[in-house]
Amino acid sequence: LAATRILEDLARVAVRHVAESFDAQSVILVSNAKGQLQYPQSPATAASLRGSDRSVAQWVYDHNVPAGLGTDTLPASTAQYLPLNGSYSTLGVLVILPRQRRRLLLPEQRHLVETFAGQIALAIERARAQEEAESARISAETEGVRNTLLASISHDLRTPLAVITAASSALNDESMVFAPEARRSLIGQIEGKANEMSGIISNVLELIRLESGSIALRRQWITIAELLNTALERLQVPLTGRAVTLRLPADLAPLNIDGALMMQVFMNLLENAAKHTPAGTAITVSALREGEFQRIDVEDEGPGLPPGDSARLFDKFYRGHEESNTGGAGLGLSICRAIVQAHAGQIAAITKPQGGARFSISLPIA
Repeated sequence: LAATRILEDLARVAVRHVAESFDAQSVILVSNAKGQLQYPQSPATAASLRGSDRSVAQWVYDHNVPAGLGTDTLPASTAQYLPLNGSYSTLGVLVILPRQRRRLLLPEQRHLVETFAGQIALAIERARAQEEAESARISAETEGVRNTLLASISHDLRTPLAVITAASSALNDESMVFAPEARRSLIGQIEGKANEMSGIISNVLELIRLESGSIALRRQWITIAELLNTALERLQVPLTGRAVTLRLPADLAPLNIDGALMMQVFMNLLENAAKHTPAGTAITVSALREGEFQRIDVEDEGPGLPPGDSARLFDKFYRGHEESNTGGAGLGLSICRAIVQAHAGQIAAITKPQGGARFSISLPIA
């Protein structure tokens, strides 16, 4: 019992040892939040007691008094019902059906049964305390993520909303007369900032889908070259003025991957490189085979990664600085990691010795 942590496993271990020690079948009924006894969810074993009287067990639980064989309550019963008493409350009921009634009627055997019940109760109490602690930890973590999400989203939506509000107010002011170029500029600002806000919300929803495991990979055989060429076509505007070099071996094997998701990874990395490096600097994408994996590197000539643990770059909402003037909610790299891990791959970031950052993706070839 001391080496077991999960409640269902505890019940199975306890039932097996009770069966061996008393030549009996047994079952442990634990209470739910409403104080109602429930049968274990795990499959029954040869030592499990089927068909115990749950009404008797509920009475034992409610009154914290043993009943059945060898007791003053329902002594004619073929089974014995013992309450499992924790430090502060009754946790459940141990039901034992011996093959020989005499095994539970002897005083030393009765004492041994009570000792078993006490040890089982302590183990159940410990398991429940651990479950409650884990539940509290998850609740606190969820609350922290929620608060971070709200703070990050509110921060990153405030600027585009201010631009949209100012531009639309100006256009709606009948006292102001704009030249056609100025009007088009204001309309372009509204459209650009609206698209920026839409991108932030889409990233949040995409990450929720990926981390919930509800997304199914639509695998197909495709080469990295195909994905990168398509990504570069779609990023012509963000990559304007950038020299992007592809160093891809002609014999690079195709991969069985979800092309749409992996292209999103490359687009995020390329756009990220353009966003965090000086204008006009080059970006290089290379690929090679490393054993059973294919490695793809996206390198830039910028200032490199921020000081500290580079793995934190892939955490949600982390942008290297408390306040960032580059925009975005800090979800792009988190989405990249979630997609790569869904393909049983790995992604890492390092600062190159000669300067600049390198993001490496390793995907299984098989």
